[in-house]
Amino acid sequence: MKSLLLFLLLLSANHLFATRFYVSSGKGNEKFNGLSPYQPKKNIQDAANLTKPGDTVFVMDGTYLNPCKTCNVLDIPKSGKNGKYVVYINYPGEHPKIKFNGWAGISVKNGVSYVKITGFEIIGNNARVTLRKALTQPKSCANPKGTFDPAYNGNAIVIESTKNRHSHHIIVSKNIIHDCGGGGIGVSHADYITVEENIVYNTSWYTVFGTSAISFYQFWNYDRTSGYHNFIRRNKCYNNKALVPWIKMCKIYDGNGIIVDDFRNKQNGSKLKEYQGRTLIENNICWFNGGTGIHAFQSDHIDIINNTAYCNSRNKEFNPGQILSGLGNDVKIINNILVADSVSVINSNYLNTNLIYQNNLHYNITFPDKAKAGISTSSCITGVNPAFINPANNLYANFKLQPKSPAVRRANVTTYSKVDFEGRRRRVEQPTDIGAYQQY
Repeated sequence: MKSLLLFLLLLSANHLFATRFYVSSGKGNEKFNGLSPYQPKKNIQDAANLTKPGDTVFVMDGTYLNPCKTCNVLDIPKSGKNGKYVVYINYPGEHPKIKFNGWAGISVKNGVSYVKITGFEIIGNNARVTLRKALTQPKSCANPKGTFDPAYNGNAIVIESTKNRHSHHIIVSKNIIHDCGGGGIGVSHADYITVEENIVYNTSWYTVFGTSAISFYQFWNYDRTSGYHNFIRRNKCYNNKALVPWIKMCKIYDGNGIIVDDFRNKQNGSKLKEYQGRTLIENNICWFNGGTGIHAFQSDHIDIINNTAYCNSRNKEFNPGQILSGLGNDVKIINNILVADSVSVINSNYLNTNLIYQNNLHYNITFPDKAKAGISTSSCITGVNPAFINPANNLYANFKLQPKSPAVRRANVTTYSKVDFEGRRRRVEQPTDIGAYQQY
């Protein structure tokens, strides 16, 4: 009797501990159980299909490909639980690559929730595509026949709802995403989403769908809890741009660094109610993108704080601006640096209500009619170079502030990001700095 009781106790205890799965494209075998780094699964999908709440999938060095033209490399099939996320992460010290020419590198749908994706390099299909062919791809404005081709339209990470099953509590962090014909990180019809410390570049070039580096679209109310539901923070986004006309208007649109779009759920016949959660966009650096650096459109309850936007709006056909809100309510744009490479008009208040616009630094940017805009800009710094250390159109650009930068100690004293781009706590004994970096 005692032996049986002991066995039952041990069996119960085993269920309290999460499982670690291991994947290696070079050393793995589909016949292995994947429970050891010495007997790893070969494909991430094989490990993902075995997960339960609290489990972790460690992905080792190697390149992971989609198994067919329209397949994704990884379809995350199972949810975690509150406090027991299912985690997909690089094996410590290793750098796995997900390389795809299908619709997505990683897909989350069917309401899968409580998932974390971190530590991957995700590479799209740009190297195999030319602009000439992309402009005449099937279903494009120049060639409306045929079917959509994922070779031109693939997105690195996609989180979307299907059949009224909505994902929530997803974390996407510390990934390097580049060279995708479609978007970088695209999220729709979801709630409680965190996108942080990712690097996204060279996306949105060849798609007909009008994508961006980081895009939140038509979010859904998981609950009505106050405070921040969503975070977009400490990301780098550069050289993301649309080169192919968007099929709905046959013009160049999007190609933004970061966009929050239609949280009011008015577009495309949406049946969702207006989204009520609050979203924080802070400490991001967006530069040399074709569209905006950071853009909220037809969306409410957005705080855009302590970001740096440099020489975006490269596409002159679109030319929207650096950081802006349009058709929004209860939006804060505070402590940001906005720099254009030639004098342009800032669209600071396009049909917004309750917009707070304070302590921003502008260079090569003029305001529209202030009376028409209906906002005060007296706290902003205009016409002064912010004096970055080394702004450039590449990953090695350095947007830290020089010691005598006019952005130093000029931030709003009541509303500011508590840490900077590098996660260092901003000084609180005196005004902090404008932009994504705090100077020390």
